[in-house]
Amino acid sequence: MTDYGYSVQVAEGYEEAIVRTRLALKSEGFSILTEMHVGGLLGPEAGTDRQYLFMGAWSPATTQAELGAGMQVAVHLPCNVIVQETGSTAIVAALDPTEDLEEPNAITPQTADEARAALGRMLQKATVALR
Repeated sequence: MTDYGYSVQVAEGYEEAIVRTRLALKSEGFSILTEMHVGGLLGPEAGTDRQYLFMGAWSPATTQAELGAGMQVAVHLPCNVIVQETGSTAIVAALDPTEDLEEPNAITPQTADEARAALGRMLQKATVALR
């Protein structure tokens, strides 16, 4: 666990980590709403030439349950996932959804716990070789 969430290392590299992460998110009921490839944008100014992929994932079932409380909660619903190139390996990380619980109009503790568990399973699946 980091200060903000959880991460795992994928020994087989960046491209493989992306494929595994997409499949693992889908297997946990998440849809990927956004993908931003920002490695090339960071460039030399950031002191790195590594590749980064940010994903905004959400669970339709969770979203429907939470939106009954009002549209304001929608800003808390995408789960942020990143795949980061680290030489010949890659890191897959997910923001801990319970970090938002003290914010006004945040998701419910039950929903945050369910999302945290699903993201934890997703991260473990991302470390398993595809068959």
